[in-house]
Amino acid sequence: MSDLPLSRTDKSTFPPRTPWRPGFPEVVIHATVAARDRHADYAAAKAGDAGSALTLSRDLLSRVAIDTLESLVGAPGAVLLPVTAVELAGFNAIPDAMAQIIALTLGWRLSAGEVLQNNRVGHTRAAAFNRFVTPAAFDGPVEADSNYVLVDDHVGLGGTLANLKGYIESAGGRVVAMTTLTESREARHIALHSTNLEMLRMRHGEELEKFWTEQFGYGLDCLTNVEGAILRRELSVDSIRNRLAQGAVEARGRGLLPAVGFDD
Repeated sequence: MSDLPLSRTDKSTFPPRTPWRPGFPEVVIHATVAARDRHADYAAAKAGDAGSALTLSRDLLSRVAIDTLESLVGAPGAVLLPVTAVELAGFNAIPDAMAQIIALTLGWRLSAGEVLQNNRVGHTRAAAFNRFVTPAAFDGPVEADSNYVLVDDHVGLGGTLANLKGYIESAGGRVVAMTTLTESREARHIALHSTNLEMLRMRHGEELEKFWTEQFGYGLDCLTNVEGAILRRELSVDSIRNRLAQGAVEARGRGLLPAVGFDD
């Protein structure tokens, strides 16, 4: 498989990323995965039922977490921007419901239907390298010089939030915080730690930096902390290349269009 070169398949819609600013805050988490999974309305909410999403969010959003968001952002608040995603099971209604409740609680403005995810990625329970090759991309107007708080239902690798941050900041906005209903282990530490970046560069050198920039359009300093740890564990750049290639094959098998794949 390493004899087949990877290439970016659609450079025009490839999502941008921006480096993490020093001191970027942890993702504010509201509930445990166990509490989410046992909630009677979770499956329907994930598949697009707005009423179920509101019930789930009312039951599981944490007032402590909302207060933490308020203290992180300060006055005069920020624009709440939910990730609007179409999953394999349907439209994910949870981020929008979460953002509605937080907006009502804090008196912040809600960006509803303005910035939208424009591709289908199927990240729920997908393997890491499948997610790398099917990055979420976004369209829509951004308010330059405005502060944004990103809202999603779950943070795992953190790639979707990092891509939405890149989209907003590339258009002149500023992402000041992120919040999700749940997290995978340690995923709230979303900004790539300087030690993790240094170890990643020591392990794979300039070869990975060049390869990653060519394939994904951004440098290693734009990775999330979980993404950086995953790449650091690979034995070589060839191993990373092969894992990405296999991820592209598997994504196509699930009816998705990977952003990187094999040259014909």
